[in-house]
Amino acid sequence: MRFVALIITILLAPQAWAGGSWKEFWSADGTIIRGWLETPEGEGPHPAVVMMHSCFGPINDQGELAAHDRSWADILTKNGYAILAVDSYTPRGAGSLCQERNRPVLASAERPWDAIGGLVFLQERLDIDGDRVGIMGWSNGAITSLWTARDGASAASALEGPDFRAAVAYYPLCNDVLSRIDNYMPRIPVLLQIGADDDWTDPEPCRELAAQTQSRGGDLTLAVYEKSHHLFDAPDMPVRPFMAVNDTQETGLIEIHFGTNETTRVQSIERTLDWFAEYLR
Repeated sequence: MRFVALIITILLAPQAWAGGSWKEFWSADGTIIRGWLETPEGEGPHPAVVMMHSCFGPINDQGELAAHDRSWADILTKNGYAILAVDSYTPRGAGSLCQERNRPVLASAERPWDAIGGLVFLQERLDIDGDRVGIMGWSNGAITSLWTARDGASAASALEGPDFRAAVAYYPLCNDVLSRIDNYMPRIPVLLQIGADDDWTDPEPCRELAAQTQSRGGDLTLAVYEKSHHLFDAPDMPVRPFMAVNDTQETGLIEIHFGTNETTRVQSIERTLDWFAEYLR
């Protein structure tokens, strides 16, 4: 635990670009997409995490990983995991979709196939241990993580090799699952993390989803962080308002808030690393 704490301390500030490259691969739906691949120091094969971005997309205006995604790439690679940050948007001609009502790329439709495609791509590499791969998503990408982890997920039918071992979902829109399926059951362990003050993706449906899933014997762990908004795990981002939509709104934009809570950011990083250490090591 001291080693993990040291790594977290080092990574509190934004990190310099650590090396890596964009790789094209096939989504399991047959679309050519891409992902940012980085591997940790040392010889492989390495355990790995497929990262699924939020509705903002994974890149900044310079075409590099956005600060939030960059911070998690640093955290994971410094702790011995390769990462593949899947870009579901750019290859399909989309940018940020957070203010788009009719989104051309959906968390529950195209993106689970992208996640499975990323897993297959990693399993074809000699420097990756294809039997020790997790999936991790934020907001829109967290919805994708939940759908990808679902027992009976259509996209999982494309798998010929090992499945994902575990999932982490940060502040998903849990209503997206509750409103469309009666008996959600994950086939892999899921860690769901959300802020108690999240006014973009309400934590109450996530509490309901967790309670229902656990009552059926499903392996879904919920962590709710007090005084934390959407993107509470982002580095150095003061809480600010933003006009956005989500799938529970019928019309227009509403004002929501997002930004860092440094205390719960560190807590959630440690919980995430412990989760992956349990299932991917």
